[in-house]
Amino acid sequence: MKINLLIVLLLLSFSVDAQKLDIVPINKKLYVYTTYHEYQGELVSANSMYLVTTKGVILFDTPWDQSQNQPLLDAIEKKHHQKVIRVYATHSHGDRAGGFGFFNAKGIPTYASKQTNDILKAEKKPMASNIIETGKTVQIGDGLFQVDYFGAGHTKDNVVVWFPQYKVLDGGCLVKSVETEGLGYIDEADLKAWPKTILAIKNKYKKINQVIAGHDDWKAHGALEKTLELLKRNKN
Repeated sequence: MKINLLIVLLLLSFSVDAQKLDIVPINKKLYVYTTYHEYQGELVSANSMYLVTTKGVILFDTPWDQSQNQPLLDAIEKKHHQKVIRVYATHSHGDRAGGFGFFNAKGIPTYASKQTNDILKAEKKPMASNIIETGKTVQIGDGLFQVDYFGAGHTKDNVVVWFPQYKVLDGGCLVKSVETEGLGYIDEADLKAWPKTILAIKNKYKKINQVIAGHDDWKAHGALEKTLELLKRNKN
């Protein structure tokens, strides 16, 4: 009986650990990693990404659960035998830039837009050590990506990341999941500009293989369209 109870407890502990950090490949170079945080009494997922290059691993957004910063680095190094060499944030909130203090202390270069850094400075939070030049394709080793700003939406500073080799878009919190039925936190949102921003993204990227939403399920197609639908509902 005691042995059976021990087995059950061990299985439960593995389940809890697994729920703290999930890493799923899009391909051999591009990965989505998900961490979890309690928001309004519910455990909510936050989807972020990383790109494996011949020079090292590039992280796009930091874990929402700050206890997962080191486990994420450890998991990446164990899986890919490479270190994280840069960290980018898609806006100023804790589920995107909350780990800047940790990564700065590690000596890993951090990047954010000037808008994002200005917000972090005003809020007396750890800032990025470098400013992103939006609209410019960055090549690191064999990896390519571009950080673009199309306008306000979820926040005034939200940017997206485009991976041209794979036609994958990291939408961050600007893009809502297909399974989502609400806009989430909108205290800092520009609801008037948001639809225009999404339409500008659709106009720029004519062919997209995958859009990664900032929260909830990211695998289903139609996230940009669902975001527009939610914004239309909110307006009505």
